Parts: sequence; C-alpha cells; structure tokens
Amino acid sequence: MSRPFGGIPVTRIGANESWLARLTSDAYHAMRSLSWFGLGSFFFAVYLGINFLFASVLWFGNAEIANAGDSFWDHFFFSVQTLATIGYGGMSPADALSNIVVTVESFTGIVFTAVVTGLFFAKFSTPTARVNYSIPCVFADLEGVPTLMFRCANARSSALVEATVTVTVTRNEVLADGERVRRLYDLVLRRNTSPVFALSWTVMHPVVPGSPFYGRSRAQIDAERTTILCTMTGIDDSLASTVHSRWSWDAARFQFGRKFGDMIDASSPTQVIIDLSRLDETVPAALTWPWE
Repeated sequence: MSRPFGGIPVTRIGANESWLARLTSDAYHAMRSLSWFGLGSFFFAVYLGINFLFASVLWFGNAEIANAGDSFWDHFFFSVQTLATIGYGGMSPADALSNIVVTVESFTGIVFTAVVTGLFFAKFSTPTARVNYSIPCVFADLEGVPTLMFRCANARSSALVEATVTVTVTRNEVLADGERVRRLYDLVLRRNTSPVFALSWTVMHPVVPGSPFYGRSRAQIDAERTTILCTMTGIDDSLASTVHSRWSWDAARFQFGRKFGDMIDASSPTQVIIDLSRLDETVPAALTWPWE
C-alpha cells in the first residue's frame, strides 16, 4: 500500500540546492538520493555522453578503424564496443590515434563500470523499514485523560525487534523579549519500546501537566504551527540490520474528539489478521479539552 510521506515542508533560500549543484559538491549523496529510475536514467545518459565524446574524437580526428564505414555512427558503435569491452571482432583500431583512444576509453570503461556497480549495489543493499503511519493524529480521552494518539503498522511479514519510538513536538513561540523561536519538546509516551513490532502500534501521549499540549487551546495549537515528529528504529529480524523510519503531522492533520477504529480481525482462532486499509479509520470519542 503506497502512502504519502509525512515530511516537513521546508523551503530553503539563499543557497543553491539544485541537484546539479549537489552533484558537484556531494556526488555520492546526490546519486544515492535518486530513485531507481532516476539513477538508471542518469547513468544511461552518462554512458551515451562518454560514447559520443570518444566517437567525436575518432570522427573528427579521422582515425582509421578497420571494417568501419565513414559515418559517425560507425565510430559511435565502435566506441560502444570498446567501452563495454564487447569486442565482436568486426571493427578494430588501425592507426595510432584509434589505438590511443581505445586505450583511454578502455580505462574509462573500467572506472565507469566500477562506479555504476558500486552505487547500484549500495542502493540495493541499504536496509529499509516499511512502517505505515496513520495520516491523522487524534486526541481523545483514555481512562479519563486527554491523550494524543497516532497509529503505525509494520507492512512487512518480518518483525522489528526492539523497536523504539521517539516523538517530538515543534512549534513557534514568542519569548518574553519578543524574539520568535522554534522550540522542540520531547513527548513522554505511555510506551516507547516494543520487544517485537509485528502488527500495529498505537503510540499514546497523555496530555497532563508537563505536556507541551497542556493548557493550549486548539486555536493556539494552530497558530503556533505545531508539528509532531516521530522517528522509529529497530532491528529487522530477517536482515539482522538496524532500520529506521520517520513521519510527521502538522496541525491540519490533528483530529479532536476522535479515536482509531479496530483494525485487528480476531475471527480466526488460529491466526491474527490485520487490515492495513483501516489504518486511518477513526470514530467519534469523548474528549475533555477545557482549554478553549
């Protein structure tokens, strides 16, 4: 199930953050951050560019290539065979210039292949978590206490061992001297670890004295551009590797007087069935929120 990423909308100005700028200053990270399609397209474009470059040197230098015609494309396909070390045997270098170009291009091909292989393997082998988070974040009474809740579910068949959740609230505040700041507050959770995270997990924060939500009206929460940030780390038991996941909710996704519906089907006596399509489902609930 594909879900949107709950990222933090940040617009940076005053710095050149285009992908090409990052490619020149931080090439590895820039290429690792590309999608599979983007990475494949980028290297295919580089591959074509290298071949066009060497074909142009051969073409404009009037290099002699045995069994090649006079067209540019014969020189281009000779370059392809050289760069990829294919060597069908139909075309071969026949003078000093073509031999020099073949020497340089063969070395370029070795380096290019090593770089492509390394980046593709690094991207392929990076362990990731597949944790789905509820799009809404709800407030409802739990045992008579106003409680902030959001839900997450493990979308993989394997479990996350020693899963740990950290939740932080960030909001705009005005200090006594009038200075505007963006402050972060760590939330105290009812439970922030799970020995085995295999199904779903409703993360809960009681809104009691000491909570950054205590004494705040809904209008204040909106005006302060309150955002909830969640990070989860754990060990994937099938990969034996540490993985992480993150999500965020802005005030527009807060629902007051709602709680999450049940997504566990207990009808089967032999197995537990979880319906991930109901991850965002909420129902009306009582809420004591006197700070209006």
